[in-house]
Amino acid sequence: MRREKIIIFGPSWVGDMVMAKSLFTNLKKRNPLCEIHLIAPNWSVGLAEKFDEVDKVIKTSFAHGKLDLLKRLQLSIQLRKNKYDECIFLVNSFKSLFSIMFSAIPLRTGFDGEFRRFFLNNSYKNTKNPTVEKFVQLSASKNYKNPKIINPHLKFSKAQGISFLKVRKIPTKKLIIIAGGAEFGPAKILPLEKYGYIATKLLNNGLNILLVGSSNDQYVNNQINQFTNNRCYDITGQTSLSNIVDVIGLSSYFLSNDSGLMHIAAALNVNQESFFGSSDPKNTPPMNINAQINYLNLECSPCFKRNCPLGHFDCMNLINEKEIADRILCKIKK
Repeated sequence: MRREKIIIFGPSWVGDMVMAKSLFTNLKKRNPLCEIHLIAPNWSVGLAEKFDEVDKVIKTSFAHGKLDLLKRLQLSIQLRKNKYDECIFLVNSFKSLFSIMFSAIPLRTGFDGEFRRFFLNNSYKNTKNPTVEKFVQLSASKNYKNPKIINPHLKFSKAQGISFLKVRKIPTKKLIIIAGGAEFGPAKILPLEKYGYIATKLLNNGLNILLVGSSNDQYVNNQINQFTNNRCYDITGQTSLSNIVDVIGLSSYFLSNDSGLMHIAAALNVNQESFFGSSDPKNTPPMNINAQINYLNLECSPCFKRNCPLGHFDCMNLINEKEIADRILCKIKK
């Protein structure tokens, strides 16, 4: 088996980046001698560096929504010098393909759409199959015809997680983490009073609650904390992805909406509750045997809208927060 070098253009969302790990694992199974380089946005480098299969992470700083043509062409020239055998695209925008224009990479793999076949010579139909399934199929080859979905698994540093929390005087035992936000929009977010009820009941039973998320989640998590009379610890917007992996790894339980942090918790195999409203758990489930998916499967869901188009938001409003709080307490006491 010969050595080969593969460059992968990583996805733009945290959850997708975690699910891409199943592809990386399959590529190493396809050829244990392959060298995998991952092109990752600046924000995701801390997470990408947690992937054992990735031999090198290359940071990019393309402006969101911008062509940045000169930067992309410069990157393609840089890639040419590295003499890659294959590039794999996990991003679907046409502009991303300019990054291989002068790369001279012989095998170019990715999904159809947006005239991408002009650049790709190993293209796959962009189906509505689960995201991880689509990613994994990109590892198929003549000698590796049936790649299998492998649940992503992340390692964390217990010592670094403890150090991070102790500096902030946050308990490391009996720690329940709530990530109340979701980048996509309100239709993905469990009503905050429900989070507040669960947090209050857990606090009253001697557990510690830690609120996490990006700076965009500060308002949401602050509202949750107000429902508990500000008894939660809150590090929203104060962590890198590397930090948050180590912190979540220490938790006894993790609660979130369908979000990137949900997938990180799943890859750490922690006990978790995930809430699905406008999105579909068949498409992006937490890949974790310890995950409890809360999804009502109403006739109107999944609608994939940022806001409830019918105004009632029953897909989240009808979720029973009392049952969830009792289930968490029951599991923790076992």
